[in-house]
Amino acid sequence: MRSDNFNLQAGTFLIDRKYIFFLFLAFCISLGFTITAWAGPKYGGKLRILGEVDAMGFDVIKARSALGGGRAIGSLVMEKLFVRDKNDTIIPVLGTSAISSEDGKTWTIKLRQGVRFHDGTPFNADAVVHHWQRLLDPKNRYRQRILFQPIIGVEKNDEYEVKFFLQHAWLPFMAVLTDPSGFTAMIPSPKAIDENTHNLAPVGTGPFVFKEWRRGDRIAVTRNPNYWCKDRPYLDEVVYRAIPDHETRYATLVSGQADIMITDRPAHVKKLSANPDFQKHIVHFRGAGILALNTTRPPFDDVRVRRAIAHAWDQEKYIRASYQDITPPTENWFGNALDCNDSGYLRHDLAKARALMAEVGKPVEFEYVHTATNRGREAGIILQQMMKEVGIKVNPVPQDFPGIMKKLFSKNFDCTSWLIRGGYDMGPMTTAILHSKSPWNVTGYTNAEVDNLLIQQRLSMDPAIRAKTWCAIARKVNQDAPFLYLFGRQYYFFARNYVKNINPPSLGEEGTQFDFWLDK
Repeated sequence: MRSDNFNLQAGTFLIDRKYIFFLFLAFCISLGFTITAWAGPKYGGKLRILGEVDAMGFDVIKARSALGGGRAIGSLVMEKLFVRDKNDTIIPVLGTSAISSEDGKTWTIKLRQGVRFHDGTPFNADAVVHHWQRLLDPKNRYRQRILFQPIIGVEKNDEYEVKFFLQHAWLPFMAVLTDPSGFTAMIPSPKAIDENTHNLAPVGTGPFVFKEWRRGDRIAVTRNPNYWCKDRPYLDEVVYRAIPDHETRYATLVSGQADIMITDRPAHVKKLSANPDFQKHIVHFRGAGILALNTTRPPFDDVRVRRAIAHAWDQEKYIRASYQDITPPTENWFGNALDCNDSGYLRHDLAKARALMAEVGKPVEFEYVHTATNRGREAGIILQQMMKEVGIKVNPVPQDFPGIMKKLFSKNFDCTSWLIRGGYDMGPMTTAILHSKSPWNVTGYTNAEVDNLLIQQRLSMDPAIRAKTWCAIARKVNQDAPFLYLFGRQYYFFARNYVKNINPPSLGEEGTQFDFWLDK
């Protein structure tokens, strides 16, 4: 994230030392600059998207997660105050300007006027306050509250203006308002929330209106004829299909029953790359795949065991075996967004692993809970083989995704896989997964020095100082080894050639499908 200045596509604004900036362009106007290279958009048609994971609901409080269909479809139905494009440019959506106070502890957000939710109710300051007060209310026990801990309140200033109040000046504030990782930044209809219908039938201000959700099968949305950005969307309908099996999903795509698929299966990447009917884009995400080790119970309450496992784990060998080198390795939880000369990463070293196990002096055995997929089984087998080399026994246990999530957050596991989704700033997610008091600290990892460093980076407004703090945290965390790294996050996005105006880095993150059109 560029924290000292931002540029709009036409016209600029700067954050000075008072952290004040202005937004000059309307959302739909700014998007218009992205399509000038095309002969012209076409209206109509149905876009069919394939994914692996179904939605788990659409209510920010009630849904366990915004993965898969939840995020992809939710971002078409609901909108944020601001978003970021692939160049990290802040684009106004439901918000039109953001101004900070001298001390950085109060932010005034002006709102777009003349916008209505799909149920006919007006979008205004009351809607924004209603949403954020739900997030901040401790009675709701919102799990992602840790991601925006410095925000302590929000109030209506007038019909189209709200104020956010912070404990202290906080650099990632705007990053939170553009958060790509879930429903936090998406504004739902207060009416739908109060009537308890939003979780199953979401209502927002977005370019598409919710149509239906067949659990385990598909989610469909249709064009919003009253969308405030008058020339959008181009599509009549978007359908997301959840197909967990990789081979079935691939066969569905190539048979002509779908238009878009994201994959990290090497065989599918190779075949689709050679298929002239498809266009390929590489999609980079901040974050990493990890193996989470439960440090609150044996054998992982012993740091020597964790370090032995880290040295026995060969990340690059795993990537070659399971991914055939189509995804990068990583030495930290944030992927290539964190650049350190010395990250403290415990590299593959069987001699060190065996020496540590000799020091432990007793047999070590643990259970690895993995997704009931081919990739999950592969990871279990590879982990089992690697640990066997140093005398550690691994028992792989398949589990469905909701079950894994339940085990993670109840800390009822030995070892399991988890995908860390990084936002535009490292601070919120890093604090969430590493601070000893965070509900997202699924490993139970505790280090008082790391806790202090996390607080230091939260209070700092200097990007250079924060970068040094990240590396100091990385070194300590890697030496304590509360988790192992599976891979850095990189996916391959394939779309049929007739799908136009694709912005793959944001696909599923900012709901950019609404700006696609079909030329067939």
